[in-house]
Amino acid sequence: MTRPEPLSFAAFQQMLADLLHVDVAQVTPEAYFVRDLGVDSMRLLDLLLHLEKRGFQVPLDSVWRMQTVGEAYDCYQQQATGHGL
Repeated sequence: MTRPEPLSFAAFQQMLADLLHVDVAQVTPEAYFVRDLGVDSMRLLDLLLHLEKRGFQVPLDSVWRMQTVGEAYDCYQQQATGHGL
């Protein structure tokens, strides 16, 4: 199975905004999922499942350490480019 092209930050940002039903302007690298975007653990798991459907496996222990959008994108990029976590 070929690995899909990694998303740009803008595409990742838009995907998060759509999934979380928030304005894309709120989804900045510095935005905290819980404090700024109102994301609870169930919504974070939904995001993880969406990424898995796109062909990316993000280790669950990494998900729990991600607090900001920027950290999530870095984790996603590392996995998407095959550089591991």
